[in-house]
Amino acid sequence: MKLFRVKFLKRVCNSVGHEAKICQRVFEIHAADQDEAVGHAKSRFTDVEATEQWWLRADQIETELVRTPGDAT
Repeated sequence: MKLFRVKFLKRVCNSVGHEAKICQRVFEIHAADQDEAVGHAKSRFTDVEATEQWWLRADQIETELVRTPGDAT
């Protein structure tokens, strides 16, 4: 299986209106593809954050392929 890094981000504004992306949580997920990794990460996020809707705490998800099965460890 491939290893994906899935980040949950929240956009916030400071006192002068400048926007920044704040990382709420990062998970490394073993999955067959990106969609599967995001699904597992959403489930873990809701468990860890004790919320039923992940989008209440994050408004963006970024994924990164970290390793494929053929890569050296």
